[in-house]
Amino acid sequence: MMKVGEMEQLSEYPFSGIVGQERAKRALLLYGVNPAIGGVLISGSRGSGKSHLLHAASSMIPDRLKISVPVNITADRLLGSFDMTAAIDRGRLVRSPGLLEIADGQLLLADHMNLVPEVLIREIVNTRSSGWIYLQREGISEIRESRFMLLAAMDLGDGVLSPSLLDHFGFCVTLAELIDHKDRAEVIRRRLQFEQEPYTFRSRYQRQEDALRLQIQAAGQLIPHMEVSAEMIQLASSIAYEAGIASARAELSLVEGAKAAAAWDGRTKVTMEDIREIAEYVLPHRIRIAFENPHAPGSHPLEPDAGDQTNPSPDQTNSSHSPAQHRDHGDGRTHTNEAKDAFKQSRTEMPVVEDPNDPQNVSNDRMDDQVLFPDEAYPIEPLKLNMKRKLEYEGSGKRHESRTLQKKGRSVGAVYRNRKQRTDVAFDATIRAAAPYQLIRTKKDGVAFAIELDDLRLKKRENRVGSTLLFVVDASGSMLARKRMTAVKGGILHLLRDSYVKRDRIGMIAFRRDGAELVLPVTRSIDTASKHLRDIPTGGRTPLAAGLILAYKVLQAEKRRNHDTIPTLIFVTDGRANQSPSGLSVYSDIWNECLEAASWIRLAGISCLVIDTEQGFVKLGRSKELAEALGAEYRVLEHLNEDGFTGTVRTILG
Repeated sequence: MMKVGEMEQLSEYPFSGIVGQERAKRALLLYGVNPAIGGVLISGSRGSGKSHLLHAASSMIPDRLKISVPVNITADRLLGSFDMTAAIDRGRLVRSPGLLEIADGQLLLADHMNLVPEVLIREIVNTRSSGWIYLQREGISEIRESRFMLLAAMDLGDGVLSPSLLDHFGFCVTLAELIDHKDRAEVIRRRLQFEQEPYTFRSRYQRQEDALRLQIQAAGQLIPHMEVSAEMIQLASSIAYEAGIASARAELSLVEGAKAAAAWDGRTKVTMEDIREIAEYVLPHRIRIAFENPHAPGSHPLEPDAGDQTNPSPDQTNSSHSPAQHRDHGDGRTHTNEAKDAFKQSRTEMPVVEDPNDPQNVSNDRMDDQVLFPDEAYPIEPLKLNMKRKLEYEGSGKRHESRTLQKKGRSVGAVYRNRKQRTDVAFDATIRAAAPYQLIRTKKDGVAFAIELDDLRLKKRENRVGSTLLFVVDASGSMLARKRMTAVKGGILHLLRDSYVKRDRIGMIAFRRDGAELVLPVTRSIDTASKHLRDIPTGGRTPLAAGLILAYKVLQAEKRRNHDTIPTLIFVTDGRANQSPSGLSVYSDIWNECLEAASWIRLAGISCLVIDTEQGFVKLGRSKELAEALGAEYRVLEHLNEDGFTGTVRTILG
């Protein structure tokens, strides 16, 4: 009979059989040589082979067992807890080890790590960095040693980890998409062969696998004898400094990675080429500007380098003309300063007064559409959704604190048992409930403490859940005045980045001319959302009611589809509706149609924010009236200071 370990090895795809992805392979092999690098994070899109690569690499690292972290792991299972059965039977506390303690000296593998609750991810990376587990729960505090290697993967479509968590990984590599049709065909061919004859397929690569394992072992033995000169240390420090990285982990990972690269080549001295090569694995996910401007070419924190891209996108080929870049004009003035100067100038210009009843506005239909790029000079504070009550949700995210029925989230007290939840026992509260009755209770043989069903108390937890943010953008001709759309797009772009970090789902509607369009279905991809935002054309009339109706339909469908998110509508408009989706021609009827559509959204309990883009001395105030109909928070674009959207969004939920 085949042993369990042999069966697992047979089911794993061989590391040498993976097509392409040479950078990711080298990063994983170097980590096997020198665990002091500090962990490897593999990222990529769905179906790019992250999981196969991760599991295949784990089999290459000698003398370490693979321990997988489930996506739905709880704090008790990860950190350890106390055995309640033993406490009742023996009358003393018996600790049950968690996954981090079991992983001591082994290899911890976290596939889809970005779907694990952030508080638990932080426990994992902090334990790997410090080598110690700090267990503080049920009134008892313990410290345990645990030193393990960490391999992790994340799907970019589900959002990335926060910068502070990314910094804990020594190497980070994004898998390149296979562009060559021959490579793609080879992937399918090998996969089919593996599924049909796994043993034969693995044996075909066995010699290469054994050779790599021997090379990892041999290179690892050179690490204690490695020589790193003061010049190389200074070079590593200078590279990290020039990249604007504040964390000292970058320099440490640079040096340790360079040692592994030298050892792989059979050398005992680190060279400048080693440092420069390893910088490609260490720096990109730590560079701060990558999070400030993630869509500038080459600046995305998880973007493959040029060597992995054989077919660059049009955005990259035209990068020299991108308005998002900060260009130096030789006089010390940058693009950001120009934007601020333009903002000051626009505040002193004669405002444009637009009357929706004026027949001249009909000419908007004949205006050529324009695509205005976002102004990067308008930072916005993160959305702070202030919930007045805690509702019960079963999802996960980073924005809202809510009551949760799941066995995760921080414990905020204890409650009496209920039918929905019976397994998440609050040990300390149960003992306290049973303690006063011990003298009058009959204890069974071998039981030191008698607990009855009525004594059970369950943990009351709070967890963070994400939002579904639907941006509804007025893209009519009135938004062309004084480049309002430029400022609006810049502000929304900052909101999108905040939503990206907090794992919110994002959608976008644009209304212009004769109707509204869902330009971006609800997604977690910030790259997709940003591209659609930049490409929204501006021009034509203002079918505001069409935008409201479509927003209502989209959010209602999202509520039915995903019960674990909180829907939020962010409406950006000047309120000057002059087009009806039902063919109305009288302006008062058109506006009443808008208010009726807004009442549907309010009755559905959807939280809203209205950002008023109307400017000028004479204002109709329609956006404020719309906000009242929606029951929404209301902010005015014109009241922004010269730094842009700072302080605009404080609260959304009333």
